[in-house]
Amino acid sequence: MSVQRYGDAELDAIRDQCLQRVKRMSWVSAGAAAMPVPLLDLVVDVGVLYTLIPEINERFGLAPEQIDAMSEPSRLQVWKRRAERGSALIGMVITRTLIQRSLQSFWIRIVTRQVAKFIPLGGQIIAGAMGYWVMRQLAMRHVDDCYEVAAAARGLQPRR
Repeated sequence: MSVQRYGDAELDAIRDQCLQRVKRMSWVSAGAAAMPVPLLDLVVDVGVLYTLIPEINERFGLAPEQIDAMSEPSRLQVWKRRAERGSALIGMVITRTLIQRSLQSFWIRIVTRQVAKFIPLGGQIIAGAMGYWVMRQLAMRHVDDCYEVAAAARGLQPRR
């Protein structure tokens, strides 16, 4: 797999495409959260992230094999920026355990979502909205991390 070099416009386009994908996949999470089946939404969330995170990494050129193929200065820049951003999902082989650890940062909202789905008249709507929000926040944070790291590795100034 070759290392891809992007300019500002290409990197921005990749970011926009990834954000659109995140929004679509967040609706899957919302649908699962609205169903009154205990823990179904967590299983769906882990599955969605297990697929989505490596996709985003690859689009930005930050999959493990893509990072290994980079020049030494670029690779060092990636690891430095990754550490600065505190992301555990960039450039790593994604495992279910790693995804579950990422979801733990949202544990209060996840527990609230589990309880809310059993409240009559509106609980499922609340759970669905929270499912959408949690998935969207987690995945969008990853897109932003990848965007910043990819821009820094290529010597570009990220635009927001």
